[in-house]
Amino acid sequence: MKTRKHLLSMVGIAVSATLALSACDRRDDMSQTAKSNTTDTPLQDSAMVAANDSSASAANSNPTGDTSLLRDPNDTVGQAPTGAGMPATPSPTAATTALNSAEKKFLADAAIGGQYELALAQLATAQASDSSVKSYAAMLVSDHTMANQKLQLLAQRRNVVLPTTLPSDKQQVIDRLTKLTGAEFDRQFIQTVGLHDHKTDIGLFEKATREAKDTEVREFASATLPTLRAHLSAAQNLPTNVRGGNGT
Repeated sequence: MKTRKHLLSMVGIAVSATLALSACDRRDDMSQTAKSNTTDTPLQDSAMVAANDSSASAANSNPTGDTSLLRDPNDTVGQAPTGAGMPATPSPTAATTALNSAEKKFLADAAIGGQYELALAQLATAQASDSSVKSYAAMLVSDHTMANQKLQLLAQRRNVVLPTTLPSDKQQVIDRLTKLTGAEFDRQFIQTVGLHDHKTDIGLFEKATREAKDTEVREFASATLPTLRAHLSAAQNLPTNVRGGNGT
């Protein structure tokens, strides 16, 4: 009987010891799990902390919020071109170069001739008796008005002051023709303006195309020459009884 009680007592002690050990093991496992979780977490947290620290550092060093300060200096995407990509400053044009004395004289002579022939053509549109002379005069009015305007613009660009009054010899011709009428006026007008003056004009403009150094002056002379030659040809083709003489 005593032996049985003794065995039961020993079994109870063994069970208690087993339970105690089991509890200790569970506490150890829980401690290891907690340690494991504590060890794994900082990898993610440290990245977040580093990112936050970086943002805070950038904000502190860039209080204005200018994102260009954070851009890679080698990254040119979306950036405005620098001076290397900008067009060069235009070089001075020919219009900034002063004309020489011969070029200025050409412009002045062309202005006088244009004003003079325009005045006589306007007179002929009202005073000529022959319809072909009137038509010829109307053509001169249109063409010389346009040429005079182009000449004036050229002179303004080149700072050249053109004469605004006619020389006395030109004014005397106008006064003389003003007193004529009928067929005599027609003949004198064609002989004076249509033939003589246009031959003089053509020689003047041809010389400018050869000798003028300035590009604009040469271009004006070259562009006007075909019109002057057409005027001379039209005068030469008028009937002999209208133009008089041999038409040369």
